[in-house]
Amino acid sequence: MKRLIITSVVALIGLIQVQGQNNLTLYNMKPIPQKFYVNPANQSDAKVFIGLPGISSNYFDFGLSAFKLGDVVDAIRPDENGDTTFMLGEFTDGFKKKNFISISNSVDLFSFGFKVKKNYFFFNTSLVNNVRFTAPGDFFQFVAQGNGGANLNREFDFGFGLDMMSYAEVGIGYSRKLMNDKLTVGGRVHFIKGIATVSTEESSFNFTTDPNTFDYYLQSDIQINTANSFSGIPSISPFDSTFDSTFEFSDSLTFQDAVNSILKGGNHGVALDLGATYKLNNNLTLSASITNLGRITWNTNTYNWKSENPSATYQFTGLNIENALDFDGDDVETAFNKLSDTLQSTFRLNNNTESFTTGLFAQFYVGGNLNFTKNHNAGVLLHGSVYKKTLDPAITLSWNSKLTRVLGVSLSYSVANNSIVNAGLGFSLNAGPIQTYFVSDNLIGLFAHKQANTINMRTGINVTIGRGEKKLKKKDKKKKDKD
Repeated sequence: MKRLIITSVVALIGLIQVQGQNNLTLYNMKPIPQKFYVNPANQSDAKVFIGLPGISSNYFDFGLSAFKLGDVVDAIRPDENGDTTFMLGEFTDGFKKKNFISISNSVDLFSFGFKVKKNYFFFNTSLVNNVRFTAPGDFFQFVAQGNGGANLNREFDFGFGLDMMSYAEVGIGYSRKLMNDKLTVGGRVHFIKGIATVSTEESSFNFTTDPNTFDYYLQSDIQINTANSFSGIPSISPFDSTFDSTFEFSDSLTFQDAVNSILKGGNHGVALDLGATYKLNNNLTLSASITNLGRITWNTNTYNWKSENPSATYQFTGLNIENALDFDGDDVETAFNKLSDTLQSTFRLNNNTESFTTGLFAQFYVGGNLNFTKNHNAGVLLHGSVYKKTLDPAITLSWNSKLTRVLGVSLSYSVANNSIVNAGLGFSLNAGPIQTYFVSDNLIGLFAHKQANTINMRTGINVTIGRGEKKLKKKDKKKKDKD
């Protein structure tokens, strides 16, 4: 039982630590060193920065593709008898064929960067978690309307999906100014240690009702891979008859043992970020980047489920339980066991422990900034991420200002995640060498979450050194010349 609890925690680690990251407002926030994550050509305006361990960068993003949080509350209404009813039909009316719930979180354990002439070096160690749950709209329509009437002979797809990835990374980045500082290019390499994953490669379960015989036709295709880096937690199959008995856990396994097992063994990967900025003239700057180009190879504590006969169709005409009305439990159990055996032999869901690879959540950014002065600009940013061969686009308009050497502010408006109501804010405050910052792409989601389908923010504390020293030297030089 203890092992079952720990394995469940591993599978939901991304949810606990509260995964597609956007960082739309951060992209144009010049004073914040962490903008390097969205474009490695973005150099910090501090000669040296040090991210305080555990608190320099904490990022969280929660997104819904089909509904707002308030829609759940609105769908709960009392009926004429005073009983509470959930209006499922109204709630799912706007659902698409595939609907997503995503959660992303990242925490920097330690980071620093420094400038050497026209070169900038960046280093980070981080924990990253991404969770994406796929819910089929057909399932909710079936539950709300049933399989009669217009839904006869209609093929429903009940394919749910879960993609979860938790990993630790060490990143090394570098950027350099070229062409008289007009062009800046940069890159970052991530060396990755996978912690745990659930990867749904294929999940379809098609259901059709014959309009004449009312027989059910079932067709299924499943391919799911799981892995973790915890020694003492073996690969397990829920279809195995020994599922319960295998979850015996040694009381001697400690938290330190779990950490050591993560650091050792396999489940390694590598990823790359690339970016560039170009000053077309004094008024216009163009930029582009692509992040998280890479994969993780999972080869420790792996388990795979795969349909060996995905084209097979099963015709279900009913259960033969003649004695069911006599409450003969043995006959009922026998009927269900025969049905289970028939389904298993028809679809042939096999399992093994082969290694597999998963891609990271790659994203791209393309931006342009109109510079009114050195410290004030307006920006437009195009963003995209691809998940399950589906492009999730976003566009952001922003106003970015460095008001003083102490305060930087960005205001943004985004059309993202099927929502046109996303007003963002970012600010950085420097009190001496201590920099505190906060960035959100959707303030409405933070303070009026019932009306939003996206909630995200990034916050942290850095130590910055060498901000504005050139100005001070020029002032000292002018003063000496006057003397």
